Amino acid sequence: MLPYSPWLSWIIPLAGCVFVPLFFKLGKRVGEAYSVAIVFLSSFFALSMIPDVWGGRSWVESIPWIPTPKGFIQAGVLVDPLSVLMACIATFIGAWIMLYSVGYMAHEEGLPRYYFFMVFFIGGMTGLVMADNFLQLYIFWEIVGLCSYALIGFYYRKPEAAHAGIKAFITTRIGDVLMLIGIVILYSMFGTFNYSEVTHALSHSLREGLVSLPLLTLILVLMFGGAIGKSAQIPLHVWLPDAMEGPTPVSALIHAATMVKAGIYLTARLILTVIPFEEFPPAMLHQWYQVVAYIGAVTAFFAATMGLVMTDIKRIIAYSTISQLGLMLASLGLASELGWTASTFHILNHSLFKALLFLAAGSVMHAVGTTNIDEMGGLAKAMPITFSTSLVGALALAGVPPFSGFFSKDLIIEASLEAGILPVYLLITFTSILTFIYILRWVYKVFLAPSSHNHSHKHIHESPPVMTIPLIVLAIGAAFSGIILEVTHSFPEYLGIHLHHSTSLTTLLTSAGIILSGAAIVYLVYFGRITPPEVFRSSGFGYMLHKILVNRYYVDAFYYRIVDGFVWFSGILRKSAEDGGIDRFNYLVADGVKGAVNIFRNIQTGSSNINVGGLILGVAILILIFLTLLYGGLS
Repeated sequence: MLPYSPWLSWIIPLAGCVFVPLFFKLGKRVGEAYSVAIVFLSSFFALSMIPDVWGGRSWVESIPWIPTPKGFIQAGVLVDPLSVLMACIATFIGAWIMLYSVGYMAHEEGLPRYYFFMVFFIGGMTGLVMADNFLQLYIFWEIVGLCSYALIGFYYRKPEAAHAGIKAFITTRIGDVLMLIGIVILYSMFGTFNYSEVTHALSHSLREGLVSLPLLTLILVLMFGGAIGKSAQIPLHVWLPDAMEGPTPVSALIHAATMVKAGIYLTARLILTVIPFEEFPPAMLHQWYQVVAYIGAVTAFFAATMGLVMTDIKRIIAYSTISQLGLMLASLGLASELGWTASTFHILNHSLFKALLFLAAGSVMHAVGTTNIDEMGGLAKAMPITFSTSLVGALALAGVPPFSGFFSKDLIIEASLEAGILPVYLLITFTSILTFIYILRWVYKVFLAPSSHNHSHKHIHESPPVMTIPLIVLAIGAAFSGIILEVTHSFPEYLGIHLHHSTSLTTLLTSAGIILSGAAIVYLVYFGRITPPEVFRSSGFGYMLHKILVNRYYVDAFYYRIVDGFVWFSGILRKSAEDGGIDRFNYLVADGVKGAVNIFRNIQTGSSNINVGGLILGVAILILIFLTLLYGGLS
């Protein structure tokens, strides 16, 4: 490992993002090159840590941070296989997405803002996974949320994009508040944010009867609320499909390398470090594990059903992400070493093929100028690289051997059988069948179906090399990562986990059944002679089912009704105040609030340049303070 790699892997992008606007002052190409180079350099330091954590080795480096009456709260990095794996995913995949952005965003406005937040996003996610305490994790957690809001709403002049950014920010805040409550309770009980110190304090308190199991379960459920929000699980899943309003590289970064993986990481970290199996037997926390398993499994199935009917090329993949994240959480909730390993393995594989699918979708959109798959078709010949790499990503997602998704999904199925939780096993199986169907539908509609009469493909051509090279790199990873790590048993060896299991006959039959049934349905629908989906949608039951799925089970509509109810109620209160229905005391309070608002309004110009400039200045000051502390702590 290179000196200070655990720190530099996230400090470099966090500090480097501050100078992005300055380099763009020197020229567009200079700014783009600088932004891409910063992330590749961060990736270099993250990858350099792999040999040092191989076999499960881990250590903590920390420095004094915040003074308290009892001493300093430490700022630190936890270097272990899980944190390094996640840091490599965020920086390595993020680097190729940044390179892709050079081509995709070539003709867009606001590039300094775009690259600033992209680099900031990657730095925030890397800092999140490298943190060794809950306070540091939560700060980076909120940085990630801020960046997602800014990038989802990047096209802020477009009402749908502005709305999507606000929706993502508010929805994830619900989970974040629950998580913050859990962190505050832990700190108030034990006076520490450090993972290992919390573990020892919890273990001691349980033995001495100072903490009850219901209270510990409640704390873990509150923490899991943050994971539900960030990883878009039921009931806080509604923000992620609308997040497709952002630029496609942003979608790829959120779905593959940053935002949504944070919730999975938090849950995996809790199980690995805070409530490890050896100190907290799964039977002790059976209720919490069940909550994790069933929320994940139900989310996986419901999101897959919605993916069947969407026509937006990115929304189909977005629902796929929600579904795959559900599979990861379901596997973590199985409360076994095999389930934890399978989920972590699927994080790696999913990051590769999901980034590939989103970037391939962007390549198609870049060429045809539409997001509706019903208006595409026949693109395989015009865009051979995009088509072949898309096919690799689709087969990996569908779980077809020897592509990467097959091996990790197979391991999740094996873990569900080993745990003996039949409903979770069935939901995972049916989800996998639906996954096969909707992603092959996606491939057929975009590349293989007869060309749409709405678009002439005469002038459609392959994307430039700066976009296709990342596709090829990610396709190689999606094609071979699974089989290489499976055949060599490298992944459990990297984690330092010795799994004593062999794939059961039931698992093999389940995997074969998923592939054969999915392939049969796709063939009969698109190449056979059964009733096409368009006719099914026009029939009685088919129409009703299609309407329910297209309207997302009306969950969004229900939430909007609640918001509208609050707006209506606030209007009643305002009308009552205007009519003299509220006493003088409330008027005085209202006047005081109005005065405070006016004070702040005078310093808020509404100019995005001034706002971002203030943000950059604040980040620069914080980084300077932190670097000063870091230098003093390490010297």
